[in-house]
Amino acid sequence: PEYIFTLGGLIDVDIKKKIKVGDVGPAGGIVFYVTALGDHGLEAAPEDLIDGATAEWGCIDTLITGAEDLKIGSGAQNTSDILAECSELGIAAKLADDYSLNGFDDWFLPSGDELNQMHENKDVVSGFASSFYWSSSKFNSSSSSWAQSFDKGSQSSSSRLNTFRVRAVRAF
Repeated sequence: PEYIFTLGGLIDVDIKKKIKVGDVGPAGGIVFYVTALGDHGLEAAPEDLIDGATAEWGCIDTLITGAEDLKIGSGAQNTSDILAECSELGIAAKLADDYSLNGFDDWFLPSGDELNQMHENKDVVSGFASSFYWSSSKFNSSSSSWAQSFDKGSQSSSSRLNTFRVRAVRAF
């Protein structure tokens, strides 16, 4: 119920629907991760950015402070770290950061673990190519970062000059 009638009057009841993997997220993306309580999670853009074209991770040989976290919940900060020290246009982090859907513009490049979680739920998110996708997690050098194969499921470090697909995500 949205309202409960009592002897004292009307009470507005705020009931939140538990969100699950495969649901349409608040911005119109597809939910691929939810917290244990089912009230927060991550949604993926419904399609690859730039019409399925590829992009570099960018800033080869630039030592970026931060952007090394792989865990779920770190993609937004990693993306901010990248953009704070890399102003190249057309790179994966910039494309994800610039993405907007249904008035929501808080999208980012997923961390390594976020990207892996998306891969684990690729059948419900759908639209992925049998290709590599960039994460926002850098490897332990200034020339490589983590990418994930959506064909085989493996993650590997790769030269930032390589061009891979980009799928933006957002937290809710």
